[in-house]
Amino acid sequence: MPIEIPTQSTAPVYFPSTNYKIVRYLDLVKFISLIQTKKLYFSRLDKFEDQYEGTIPELTVQDYKEWYTYFTQNRLMDIIKIDVEEHVKQALIEQKETQEKFKKLVCVSCWNKYESESYALWKIYSDLSKGIMITTSIEKMQMAFENTKEKIQLSEIKYLDYRKDKMELGNLNYPIIHKNIHYDYEKEIRLIYQVPFESGLKYDWSKEENQYGKYINVDIDILIEEIIISPKAPQWFFDLISNLLKTYKVEKKINYSDLK
Repeated sequence: MPIEIPTQSTAPVYFPSTNYKIVRYLDLVKFISLIQTKKLYFSRLDKFEDQYEGTIPELTVQDYKEWYTYFTQNRLMDIIKIDVEEHVKQALIEQKETQEKFKKLVCVSCWNKYESESYALWKIYSDLSKGIMITTSIEKMQMAFENTKEKIQLSEIKYLDYRKDKMELGNLNYPIIHKNIHYDYEKEIRLIYQVPFESGLKYDWSKEENQYGKYINVDIDILIEEIIISPKAPQWFFDLISNLLKTYKVEKKINYSDLK
């Protein structure tokens, strides 16, 4: 199934308006997994270290609280069996619980818009001496998932100051396509996959080969344009990657980082 092109009836994303180069920084294990299985790993959102992932800024929570208090006072007074303040408090608790449940259903693959190589991203997402960067483009990414059965979304990430900014409400996808401004150096492009869930936003992860995410088929011959080796990698590591490409019949250019 091709990557979903957003319409008014689909969940909101910031779909790229133009074609441009994107990259992914990998360690050796993740790179081998990709070329060996021909599958891209999507990590569960609730397993990320970032405490703001999939959350709503406090000012947005306050806006919702004010709106729902007004709505309750003007529309629900004949229905509710407790006072307004308690009803709104319970609604906020339920909303947060729903967000937390939804995070367990969402898996993402994180990429970065390419303007130049990033020393910081080499350091964070791989090892300066044993890392790999694969390059592709928005267009190539779409083509690589043409024959994938899962429905996948593609979104640029919008960065917010979670202390000062507000986020739109009305769809559980909004917290998925925003991140804290502290991460804006990533210029992230996010592939999003939502597992098919049961009522109550439940999914049995114990049945999966990996309970921390999903492996999804992708055409790596289309996806990968070039392979870049980290700036401080020794020659033996370069040779190792070259041999791995031959072993798994991946015919792609391989070069050292510009930062070498």
